[in-house]
Formats: sequence, structure tokens, C-alpha cells
Amino acid sequence: MGPLGLGAAPGSLQPLWPYCSNSEIPALQGPERVHSRARAGTVKIRKCLSPRSGGVGVGRREISRKAAPPLGPQWPAAIKGPDRCWCPVGYSNVPSRPSLRSASVAMASSIARLLLPVFLALLGALLPGPGGAQTSVYPSKDIVPRGGSMQVNCSASCDEDAVLGLETRLTKKEVNNGANWKIYELSDIQEDSTPICFSNCHGTQTSASVSLTVYLLPTRVELAPLPHWQPVGENLTLRCLVEGGAPRSNLSVLLLREEEELSRHPAVGEPAEVTTTVLVDRDNDHANFSCRTELDLRPQKQELFWNTSAPRQLRTFVLPMTRPRLVTPRIMEVGTQKLVNCTLDGLFPASEAQVHLALKDQRLEPNITYNKDSLCATAWVRANTEEEGTQQLTCVVTLGNQSRRTWENVTIYSFPAPNLTLSQPEVSEWTMVSVECKAHAGAMVTLNGTPARPPGPSAQFLLNASAEDNGRSFLCSAALEVAGKVLHKNKTLELCVLYGPLLEESDCPGNWTWQEGSWEILRCQARGNPTPQVNCRRKGDRRLLHIGNLTHVDRSILGTYICRATSRQGEVTREVVVNVIYNQNQMLIIILVAATVILGIVGTAAYLYNRQRKIREYKLQKAREANAMKLNTATQHTPDLRVAAGDDAGACGRLQKASGDWAGLHVDPGGRSFLTARLHGGREPAQLCLHHTPPAAPRGPRAQLSARSPLASCVSPAAAMPGPSPGLRRALLGLWAALGLGFFGLSAVAEEPFWADLQPSVALVERGGSLWLNCSTNCPRPERGGLETSLRRNGTQRGLRWLARQLVDIREPETQPVCFFRCARRTLQARGLIRTFQRPDRVELVPLPTWQPVGENFTLSCRVPGAGPRGSLTLTLLRGAQELIRRSFAGEPPRARGAVLMATVLARREDHGANFSCRAELDLRPHGLGLFENSSAPRKLRTFALSPDLPRLTAPRLLEVGSERLVNCALDGLFPASEAGVYLALGDQRLSPDITLEGDALMATATATASAEQEGASQLVCIVTLGGESRETLENVTVYSFPAPLLTLSEPSVPEGKLVTITCAAGSRVLVALDGVPAAVPGRPAQLQLNATENDDRRGFFCDATLEVDGETLNKNDSAELRVLYGPRLDDSDCPRSWTWPEGPEQTLRCDARGNPAPSVHCARPDGGAVLALGLLGPITRALSGTYRCTAVNIQGEAVKDITLTVEYGPSFEELSCPSNWTWVEGSGRLFSCEVDGKPQPRLECIGSGGTIEGALLPLALPEPSSRAPSIPNELAPGIYTCNATNQHGSIVKTVAVSVESPPQMNESTCPSHQTWLEGEAAKLACIAGGRPSPQVHCSREGTPLPQQLRVSRQDAGTYRCLAINPHGTDTRMVTVGVEYRPVVAELAASPPGGVRPGGNFTLTCRAEAWPPAQISWRAPPGALNFGLSSNNSTLSVAGALGSHGGEYECAATNTHGRHSKRITVRVAGPWLWVAVGGAAGGAVLLAAGAGLAFYVQSTACKKGEYNVQEAECSGEAVCLNGTGGGSGGGAGPEGGTDPADTAEAPAGGEVFSIQLTSE
Repeated sequence: MGPLGLGAAPGSLQPLWPYCSNSEIPALQGPERVHSRARAGTVKIRKCLSPRSGGVGVGRREISRKAAPPLGPQWPAAIKGPDRCWCPVGYSNVPSRPSLRSASVAMASSIARLLLPVFLALLGALLPGPGGAQTSVYPSKDIVPRGGSMQVNCSASCDEDAVLGLETRLTKKEVNNGANWKIYELSDIQEDSTPICFSNCHGTQTSASVSLTVYLLPTRVELAPLPHWQPVGENLTLRCLVEGGAPRSNLSVLLLREEEELSRHPAVGEPAEVTTTVLVDRDNDHANFSCRTELDLRPQKQELFWNTSAPRQLRTFVLPMTRPRLVTPRIMEVGTQKLVNCTLDGLFPASEAQVHLALKDQRLEPNITYNKDSLCATAWVRANTEEEGTQQLTCVVTLGNQSRRTWENVTIYSFPAPNLTLSQPEVSEWTMVSVECKAHAGAMVTLNGTPARPPGPSAQFLLNASAEDNGRSFLCSAALEVAGKVLHKNKTLELCVLYGPLLEESDCPGNWTWQEGSWEILRCQARGNPTPQVNCRRKGDRRLLHIGNLTHVDRSILGTYICRATSRQGEVTREVVVNVIYNQNQMLIIILVAATVILGIVGTAAYLYNRQRKIREYKLQKAREANAMKLNTATQHTPDLRVAAGDDAGACGRLQKASGDWAGLHVDPGGRSFLTARLHGGREPAQLCLHHTPPAAPRGPRAQLSARSPLASCVSPAAAMPGPSPGLRRALLGLWAALGLGFFGLSAVAEEPFWADLQPSVALVERGGSLWLNCSTNCPRPERGGLETSLRRNGTQRGLRWLARQLVDIREPETQPVCFFRCARRTLQARGLIRTFQRPDRVELVPLPTWQPVGENFTLSCRVPGAGPRGSLTLTLLRGAQELIRRSFAGEPPRARGAVLMATVLARREDHGANFSCRAELDLRPHGLGLFENSSAPRKLRTFALSPDLPRLTAPRLLEVGSERLVNCALDGLFPASEAGVYLALGDQRLSPDITLEGDALMATATATASAEQEGASQLVCIVTLGGESRETLENVTVYSFPAPLLTLSEPSVPEGKLVTITCAAGSRVLVALDGVPAAVPGRPAQLQLNATENDDRRGFFCDATLEVDGETLNKNDSAELRVLYGPRLDDSDCPRSWTWPEGPEQTLRCDARGNPAPSVHCARPDGGAVLALGLLGPITRALSGTYRCTAVNIQGEAVKDITLTVEYGPSFEELSCPSNWTWVEGSGRLFSCEVDGKPQPRLECIGSGGTIEGALLPLALPEPSSRAPSIPNELAPGIYTCNATNQHGSIVKTVAVSVESPPQMNESTCPSHQTWLEGEAAKLACIAGGRPSPQVHCSREGTPLPQQLRVSRQDAGTYRCLAINPHGTDTRMVTVGVEYRPVVAELAASPPGGVRPGGNFTLTCRAEAWPPAQISWRAPPGALNFGLSSNNSTLSVAGALGSHGGEYECAATNTHGRHSKRITVRVAGPWLWVAVGGAAGGAVLLAAGAGLAFYVQSTACKKGEYNVQEAECSGEAVCLNGTGGGSGGGAGPEGGTDPADTAEAPAGGEVFSIQLTSE
């Protein structure tokens, strides 16, 4: 072994690989040189890290005390620090740390070299002579890793130079020698061997052998995959596979649960497979199982090396054989949601269980609740239309690799609410109404309780609507049987009948008789829809009688009234007679006499007036006849009429003579003129009045022509009518005044002279209030007086003719106090009326039921005690702010007090939580008081709907004492579900449920825990209470007690071969089975005896207990494990005989021994050399190769086994044998030579990388002559090649630069023969030549060199010649260049070039220049349609142009290099031009027509005026009858007036006319 301690004696070595570091010191030369396994002149000394101090200790050289060193240099047997740690050479990479102690060691080393000659001389004196020569070898026993190396020191005790040698199959190398000693290095030790060291001294040969053991750590330790899930109570087989590892005698395989050792086996076979069986229980869930190998080299003074597989986690589970309990509704309506739940007990682990809930293909999303070993999955299921019919609701609970499935049938039905229709929801009276009730197919309907005839889904009837049907409700009810259950739905509608007003005797009495002086209210109400408006008017004077108001009764309201009720449906009238009772007197007779006298006087006056009028008419008629005779004579001479302007003269304000016998008068419509005209040639002066008013102008000018005569006045025909004379008028007026005075005088005489008065005569007082009454008289000296009443009096005040008294605490509804006085032996009386009212202070709504079922009627009752008068009271029942019913008590007797209003209301869901109240209104505003209101306290109604179905109760049939199980209770069809109460109880034990609500469904979930007192049959009760009703369901639950069985071992840990007793016991009535063998009878234990062997170690025993409860078999079990003590076993599976490791990586050496207790294993070389550190991680070197002996020891014995360790290493390159740069000349046929070192022999391959073709292979020369010579390449890609040498232990890479030279070459890819340029851009020929060195390329056209870069034009198109040149030759290529250019619209023209008339044709032509040829596109004005394009779109033509074709057109040319466009405008003379021209011409015509019309109107007006003057002249109606007395015009008129001087234009003796124009 090496000089640094691999040959230490047993017991003196402490292997400590993890704590060592390297330290290099100068190598010793000559005889004092220390021989080491280290290379190239250095010796590596280990520094040891003290595990206690944590510091770095420098080892000191120490000679073993048990063996003398061989002859030769000092041989350090071990390097020991303060902790006696041993460091094999070259195993650690911890950096060196110089210290004071290292300096001391170096000094000691120098002293040792000085004393070496003295020590050698002393040994020579002590050595025996030639006859006793011996051969020694050091170390005599060693253990090395496979592939490792070691140094062997052979020496001879000979007095002369002996011949020394070493015989071995291993690779050896003499590394040092001296006088009678040699040191050999053995390398690549792959297997155990026994090298022999021999010597010849004086012809005698002696020898000594070295025992080399090779150790190898396992290359693969793997635990076979565990089942994903393992059922509890079943056996689990663990399998561990171990590959490699040596020596197998020192290799053990352990199977572990966490850190607990389950079994230990030797590693046997290659690969070694170790199995063991474990009984799985709940505690094994999530436990980690692993496999560990232990290579124990501690007997060889090394360490225990171990390696552990990756841990594998075990999942255990318990899934009972019982099916899940599924709770679901039997029927579901389409579109509804219901709660379903699925429960299962006895699960472990329950949280890992998966639940699949599905309705047909509809997967549900359950909400899962876990409770120890049980689960409850709750989900909402929605019924869809496509699922209608009977479907399966499935629940699958999956745990581990097993599942339990259950299902229930659910019937999904469609049952829409019935459809109730009225042919007309609002109809007039006596209209036929069709009422129809329809329901879903298969349903049976009833209409207002009457089933359909024949029974079916439709029912109807006809109704002749009358007033009684107004507000009538119709109920449509549908019944559908689904899965044996009858379902109901209904719908209601209300009919509105419009009918005319009805005035009936009960609502509007026809006769009212009242006492004069009283206060009464006329009650007349009309029925009708809509509500009619009623008013009553008296016949004759249509006096309005106020209805519903308090009215003071006097004789003026006496009469017959027509009460008319009106609505949009019509009207109706009714006669109402109002009678007033009063005292009779003589007034009526006096009135009748006065009326007779007046009528006689009026008749006499009328006769006189009529007679005077007839006389005047006779005289007027005579005057007209005389005047007509004079006019006939005057028309023989045509007078000349001249007009002079008075106030204003207008253009048309002159009188013109148009002919010999007529004149025309033109009147200015906007002015007022007074004209004076004198008529020449007339014989008699005459005055003529002419009134002219145009009929079309109400306020136009009026012309008045008057001709004055001094003897006569001008009168109109109406003014000529005789009227009454002023004297007659005065006489009539006096007569009327006398009659009036006489009437009042007679009335005053007829009335009584004295009276009594009571004020107020009518009073309305609040009940309990007070009132002052004033009683008075006009009697000058009344004898006595007073006030008679039953009311209490408080105070009195008196005067001579009056009395005032206060009445208090007035409580009577109605009293009539009487005021009386005694005057002149007569009693004067005045009667009053006092009524009381009481405010509605108490409004009481009768309490509502605590809960009201939906769909049932309940009664609302409102009481208002004492309030009145009742006739002024109105009660209203309210739901929130909505009026349900309003009733007025008008028409009730005045003395009536208090009121009660009752109504029946159908409870609805919407009414839940609604406030109902009653409002009372006492309306005294007609009496001068206010409106008194009060409301009752609101009362909240709570409605509910409780399904007639029983709750669905889900509970386990069996319940163990002390266990907890989930129970749930579900019920649908609840409203409001939040108000429902749930009572869950197991026997007398009340449970606390957790309630889940969803819509109208409720689910209560609780945990039931059974106690010992409840053992036996118990009832689980679920009661759902809502409103005053409840639904109850029961389930029987059996509570049982079943303790777990007890499994005991006589001795849990026994030596191999000892008898063991196993006992399985449980309670009474329980049948037990031990490892599947049942007991004889229930209640007795089961036993098993066995002689413990090695195979029984860690053997599991299973005790199963069975109890039958209520027809169901229950199981419980227990398990135990036996420990058997036995001696070590070194199996090949635990400690392989051969290990092969790669050099370099750290490995863990393992050699495990089976045994109980666990043996300790150490592996060392057979000659007592190096010890393998088992179970410790350390680097692998070639020095570890060799054979080792492993020994396993425990208190039961010992086992020994030899193992072999082999170390292999990867490839390496040398520059001389594989150069980094290589040049290849194309066509030379050379191959690349590259040699690589490695064990086993590496495979070499050189592949192109940088600058080469990816994946190209570099041809390689074979390292040795071979019959299969490689092919010589014709071409080789230059660049960087990557040479990769690979064997099973690694690979190494080297890059080789390969250069290649070749002549120039151009092809289509490097120099295309056809190239394209774009006009206007910079371009050059794209030609590249291949070759090394790189060729120069020159291009020319017809001998003219091409510039490096040019601006392209169309003239550059043509053929070019390109020439490539390098030292190896030339290459020529012809290139054709084409030039392309962008599009340009060169021409855009229209034909015809000008505009086009509507209906005409035009053509647009577009021409573009481009290469490649351009695509032509057009853009027309918006709205332009019906145009045609040529095949290449260059021409656009339009036939029959319209106005929309006018506008801007755009032509665009496009190719791959761009787009260009031009625009042109086309004008179409559209219809608007002709419209404009026609409009202008029409305007001119209208203007001319207007001017002509104005002239015509003006001319016509003047002519019409002249004609009117002529008519006035010829009219005899306005001429005064007396033509005598004509003067010169300056004389006085009848009134004594004179004409102005400036109006006398006519000659003396002529007639003068005056004309006045007036504008209104």
C-alpha cells in the first residue's frame, strides 16, 4: 500500500474521509524519499478536521506498534492528529490552512532525515545474517476501491544486494528502489488479487504475499414504486433493487419506514432484489418508505458506507362496502333547483375522498363537509327541459383506487302555470265574454271550481257581462299527476265591466221632506263603472243643489230637481222632490192680486203703443209715394256732381262722371275723407245719404253721401219707423215704480209684527264640548222668555229682549233647543239644532293571525268606536300604502256613531311582512270644520307555505357508541324558508343542526353522537315547523357498542428458535379471526403458537373482529409485529461481491448485513490494510481498486464476505496525438489522425460546428492498421470541428480548426442569372464567388466596367458578364438585368370632354405606365350606379347619365411598387337647372300677374264707387220727401246750421251734395 498509511495495522486506523484536506510538501529524494501515490514530485499529507473541536489538525507520522517496518526508508503507518483520525491520500479537497503545528511537523521531519543514517546502521547490526534472510512485504493486507492504485514495498533482510521482484496480474510500476528494497505501484486494480513479493539472497528465494481486496459502492439503489393507494388491513410488499456493490459479503440491504428498520437482508445476486411484507394500518398513511444499502468496511479499519434510495410515500385508505346514502327529491319541475346530498361513513382519510354527483349527463358541483371518518356532499341540481322524464341521479364516492356507487330515480316534469285568458279584460255591459283556462298537456283543469267537460287540459265558458260581474274574479286551477303525486297550480283574473250610471232608490231617494230652518245633507249616489259624476238641478231655474254638503233648509230650495249621473258610458236622470215644511200666511194671496193688476196695466200700455206705431207707418208710406213721383221728373236732367275734399283728398277720393246718368266714387281704403258735392241742373235741392261698406272688409272704409235740403232731414228707412213718445215711456216707468212700492207695502202689512230668534240656529259641536246660544226677540216688552233644552247649562246672561246661555258637556248626538218669549199674549218661538261629532281617536284593526297560509282567505276587521256622525265617516283598509277597500257611510242617520269595516283578503307570498292598517277620515269640511284623520297601528302579516311532503331524513342505520355521524334533514317548498324551525333529536338527545337555505329549500345537517345509555334501537326525529304547522319524519337507528379487538404476543422480541404465543381476543358476541383463522365460537379468543425463525422477524399478525348488528356485519381489527433476534447475514443483495465505480464522483460505499439487532459491518483489505469507509460519501480514485473483506458482527454472531472494487475513468486528449489545427487541401485525400486515452476505450467522432456544415464528419485515420480502411473524401468543409471522445464514464471535447483551399466558383445561388432592379433606387449586381482564398468578382457590360453602385434607370436593363478570380483559377457568369418602375397615370380623359346632359352617355379612359403592368381601379361619386368597366378596367362608361353620375371620378394605378391616381370631374346638367330656370320664369309671370291684378282691383274699386254713387242718386229710399224750400245752399237747414263757404262751388240755385268717407 502507499507510504502514507494505507498499510496500518488493525486497530490503529481511524478512517475519516469527510474531515481531510490536502497539503503538499516537497518530495523527499534519495533513500529518505517518502513513496506516495501522489504524482510528480509532491507528497500529499492530510489535515484532519477534529469532529469535536471543529478545527484543523495537522497529522503526525507514527509507526505502528504492532508491526516492525520493513528494511528501507521510514514508512509512516498512519498520520494521526489529536483525534486519531486517519486520512487516505488524495481523498479530500479542503483547502490547506497553515498553522503553528504544521511548522512543528516540518521541523520534526528535518530532524528525522538527520537521524536516518544512524537508525539504518542500528537496524543493520540487529538484522540476522545471510542464513536467516527473509522477504517482507508492506502492507501485507489492504482494501482499495475498484480501479484504484496502491504502492507495495518489497524488502529483503539480506546482507548483500538481493534480487527483488513482484509477481502479479495487475499493472505494476517500479517507482523507487534502494538497497534490498523496492517500491512498486499497482494501478487499475479491478478485482481481488494476491501479489507475491520475492527475493533471492545467496541463492535462496523467499516470498511474501499481499492480500488485496477491491470494494465498490452500489451504482443503483431503488425502491420499487408503491401502490398509489393501499387498503388498510392488507399486506404490502416492499421490493428493493440493488445493482453493483462489492464485496457483497459486506453489503446489506435494509428496508425502512421513516427511520424505523423493517428488515435487513444480504445482497444476493446481481442485481440483488430484496423483499419484505408489511401489514398496513392507518398509521402508515403518509409514511415514507425507503431502501438503504450498507457497505460495512469497519472490520478493514474503514467506515460504514451507506446509500439510500429516494423515499416513497405510502397512502392508505379505508372504504366501507356499504353504498352511499343519497337523498334527493323524487320529482322536480323544469327550471327549478333542489338540494341533494350524498353521505357515507367509515372513510379514512375522509378528506381525500372524491364525490361525483350527476343527473344524467349534468355533472353537479357538490359542497363537501368532512367529519372525521364521514362526509356529506350537498349540491344543487337544476332540472332542464332536455332532461324531462325519469332520470338517474348518481352519487359515486371514490377513495384510493376503489369507489362506491348509488343512484336514485328522479322524475323531471314540465308543469307551467295554467293560462287564464279573457276575450276582453274590460268590456261594456251586456257584452259576451269568453273565459278560457288552458294548462300543460296531461293536466286537468277546473274553472271556478268546475272541472272541464270532458276532463282535460282546457275549459271555457261564455258570460254575458252585467253590472254584477264587475270585479268578478275567475280562478283557473290545474292538476298534474307526476310519479303518483298530484301537483296543483292556479291563476286568477278579474273582469272589469263598464256600465252606465244607475240611480236607484236606495242610493238616491226620490222624495226628501225637510223642516224649514234645519240643516240637512242631500245624499244621492250613483253606481257605475267608471264612477259617475252626479249633480242635481231644479227644474225651471236650474238651480244647483249641492250633494253631500250640509245645507240650511229654507223655502228657496223647495222644488223638483233633476239629478243627472254622467260617465263615459252614458247618463241617467232621476227626479228628486224636495219638500220644505213651513208656517202658512197671506203672502201668496197678496202676490196673486198684485200680479193680476200688473198684467192689466201692461196689457193696456202695449195696446196704446201698437196703435201709435201703425199711424206712423201709414204716414211714412204716403211720403214715399210722393217722393217717387218727384224723382221720376228729376231724372230727365242729368245733374253734374262735383266733389270738393274736406279733410283729405286721395288719389281715388274724387267723384268722376263716367256717363250722362251716373258717376263713380273711388275710395282710398287707408284714409278718411269728407267730400262735398253740388249737383247742377237739378230743379229741387235734395239731400241724399249713401252708406257703402264693402262686404269683404268688416272694418274697411264706409262712404256716406248726404245731400242736405233746408226743408227736410235725411232719414234712413229704419229711422223713419215711428217709436214711442217720451211721455209714454215716463208713464210706464211710473207705473212700474208704483207697483213695486205697493208690493212691498202689502208684504210688510201681511207679515207678523213680532218674532223670536235663536243664534246659532244650527251648530256642530265636538262631543263633550260647550256652546253659547243667544235667544232674542223684537217684542218691545216681552213678558217672559227662556231656553228649553235637556243639556247641561253653565252660565246665563240676560237683557231686556235677549238671553245668552252656555251649554256644556254636550254629548247627545242631536238635540233641538227651543227659544221662546211671551209677547202680547202670544208665545214667540225659535227652534235650533245642535249636533255633536267625535273624532276618530280610536281606530282598531283586529289582530291578524300569527301565520297565514298562502292561498287562503283571511279577514281584515276595522272598528272605529264612537266616531261620528257616521254619515261623514270614511274607512279605508290599507296594505302598506295600497288601498284595499274604501267605504263611505254617507246617508247614515245623523245620530249614528261608530263604524265597522270588514274585508276578506287572499293571502299571497308577496304579503309576507306587509303592514296592514286602517285609516278613518271624518270629513266635516262641509260644516266649516276640518278633515279629521287617524290610522290604526299597523299589523304585520306573516304568510307561509309548507309543503305537504314529509321531510327527507338521511341517517345511518347503525351508530356506534362514542362515534359521530352526520345526519341531515331536507324539505322543499317552504316559504319563507328562513322562518322555518328544525328539530332534530336522537332519542332524548337533541341535536344542533347547521341549516342551509337555498330558495324555498331547506337542509339541516347535524352530528349525532351515541352514548352508552342509548344502546339499542332509538328513533331519529326530524320536525320542520313553519307558521303553526309542522312536518315530521322518523328513522330507526340502532346504537351498538363494539370495542376494538386486542392482539397480544407472549414476547414481542425473542431469539431465533424460541416458541411464541399470539392471542386475539374481543368482547362477548364478537367472532375473532387471527390471520384469517376464526375462533371456535363467538366470544372466545383465537391463538397461534410458532417457533420463531429469521423469516418471522418483523412478521405482522392481524386480528379481525366481526360483530353482526341489525342484520349488518361490522368489522374491526388490530395488528402487531414480532421481532426475532438472529445472527448477521451477508447476502449478495445487501453486500454485493463486486463494485464498479467511475473515478472522480463521490460515492457512498455500502455493505449491509441482515440481523437482529442490526449488525455492524466493516470492510478492510485481507492483509489488514486500508479500511473502506462504509456509508460515508467520498471521492473515488483508481487507488481504491482491489479486494476487501467485510465482517458483520452483532450479539448473535459474526459473518464474513470478500468484495471487489473496480474504478473506471473517462477519456483524455494529448496535443501531440491529436493536434488542434489541421489544413486540408481539396483533392489531396489526407485523413485526420487523433488518438484518445480512456478506460474502457472511448469512441471518437469529430463533427463540424463553427463555420462548417452542421453535422459534417471529419474523416479520421484509424489508430491501428485495419482491413477496413476509411474512405478518402473528395471535399471537406473548412472550419471548426468538435472532436468528442466518449465512453460509459464520460466524454471529453476538443476543437480542431480545419482550413480548406479551393478555386473560385459561381452558381445560380451565389450569382443569379436573372436579377431585377427598381427604377430610381441604388443597385448593384448581387454576385458572390466561392473559393479560398476569396476570389475577386468584376462585372462589365459590353466591356465597360460596372460601377460599384448606380442610380437605376430603364436604360440599365441588359446582359452583364461577371468574372471571379483567385490564385486557383477563374469562373465566368452571364447575368441578365431587368428594370421595373412604379405606376404613373399618364392619361385620364372624358368623352365627350364637356359636361353631359341627363340621359346622355359618357366614357372615361385611363392609361397608366408601369412595370409590372398596373391594376386599374376607379372611385365614383357617392350614389353613382349602373356604370360599366372594360376587361382591364381602363375604361369606365355610363349609359343614361343621371344627376348622381355627376361629380369627381378617380382613376388609380397600382402595382407591387406603389400606387398613383388622377381625378376628373364630370358635370351632368341635372333637373335642378331646369327647375331653377322654370322657377325664375314662373316668378316673373307671378310678379306681372300681381301687378296686373293690383291695377285691376284699383280700377274696379273706383268704378264700383262711381256705381254706388249712381245707385245712391237713383235711390229713392234715402231722398227726403219734401222737395220744397230749396235755396242757394247758404240758407239755414232744419237744425239752423249753415254750410261752409268753401264748399259752395256750384252756381246759385244748384243743389249741394256732401260725401263723407269713413274707415273702420
